[in-house]
Amino acid sequence: MNLPEKFLEHARQFAGKDYDAFISSLSNPVQTSIRLNPFKLTEQFSTEENVPWSQHGKFLKDRPSFTLDPLFHAGCYYVQDSSSQFLEKPFLQIKNTNRDPLIVLDLCAAPGGKSTHILSMLQKEDILVSNEVISSRNNILRDNIFKWGCSNVIVTQNEPKDFLALKNYFDVIVVDAPCSGEGLFRKDPDAVNEWSEENVNRCSIRQSEILSHAFQSLKPGGFLIYSTCTFEKVENDDKVQMMMDEYNLIPISMDTNFAGITNTGNGFTFFPHLNKGEGFFMSLLQKQGELSTTHKRQERKKEKLSVYAEQFLSDSDEFFTLNKEERTFLIPHIHAGTFRTMAEKLYVRLAGIYLGDVKGNFFIPSAGLSLSNHIRKDIASVELAKDQAIKFLRGEPIKIDSPIGWTLARYKGFNLGWMKNLGDRTNNYYPKEWRIRKG
Repeated sequence: MNLPEKFLEHARQFAGKDYDAFISSLSNPVQTSIRLNPFKLTEQFSTEENVPWSQHGKFLKDRPSFTLDPLFHAGCYYVQDSSSQFLEKPFLQIKNTNRDPLIVLDLCAAPGGKSTHILSMLQKEDILVSNEVISSRNNILRDNIFKWGCSNVIVTQNEPKDFLALKNYFDVIVVDAPCSGEGLFRKDPDAVNEWSEENVNRCSIRQSEILSHAFQSLKPGGFLIYSTCTFEKVENDDKVQMMMDEYNLIPISMDTNFAGITNTGNGFTFFPHLNKGEGFFMSLLQKQGELSTTHKRQERKKEKLSVYAEQFLSDSDEFFTLNKEERTFLIPHIHAGTFRTMAEKLYVRLAGIYLGDVKGNFFIPSAGLSLSNHIRKDIASVELAKDQAIKFLRGEPIKIDSPIGWTLARYKGFNLGWMKNLGDRTNNYYPKEWRIRKG
């Protein structure tokens, strides 16, 4: 690996006596890891090594073709570096010290690794606001949220400064900040080519701006989880020190009784020569003030749902209907107040469950609905063999034996998407943008 000379100078400072081992590790292959979806648990990886700090994390002996694994498309797991899965430790620490329902903001959320991880740890009374400002990345974020199957989530597309309209609002804010990306050198050659001291400084300035907005949106007593995938002190420990000095945030100790994690002063760094993951930094801070429940649960009055909601959802009475043009969304009653606030202040791209589209007298259930954890178990379905499942995921027609109407395509008991039996033929409704194109 041809590393920039200036980066090597920086590495001598942050790696110290481990410099040679650190540089050598950047040429080693990456250890593949995944995180299982607790709402769609599969036994497929039961014999793989556990990630020590992640309940559902697994190291894989070999990297399979995820694209050709139907369980990946069903949302049974997320491919995520093991270092990033350390988010579980501070988040569960927060949950264990605060039993009240949480409103959580993942401020820089795409592609969705940390958002899906957070959703795995939330109760239905909690809610996640997952934000990504770049439209193309927001599309990827929503796809991954769909596959995780949860309804207590709102996806927004806003600049961090837009959240100034929600001062002292969130109980927890996760800032996985844009950074110089040094921790990704092994798996992303572009990260090496794009590295420069100027970019490090630009990232540091951008991080300060994002954190200043996040601080104002965090309620007194609330928690800030800050992370990057770089080793640079100016982007990591110095940034945490800035928050302590300028905003009087209090650093909170974390359970780090794990080999290979380095305490760098104001946070914890994962170095690739000390653990199986990529480079990563994380810190946990708390805003001064008494932590209290300031959000009133403004439940929407129960109302009659569309017949489609009752037809497809096992717990439809827990939701109310929101119609937007031809699209129908279902919002949990207990999160009506939060949704109303987000809709007033931000650009909402997804809320609750995307039920489907009503076109004239026809209803087309959404692909997201097929992957929802709330879908009824008695809906007509067809279990597909792997070769059939791959054909379905490519958008090809499959002959099925099922009642006329909507049918779920399943693989090993997990939903993949919709087919419609018309009698003389079966239409495949798997979204074009999700289809497998790999041979």
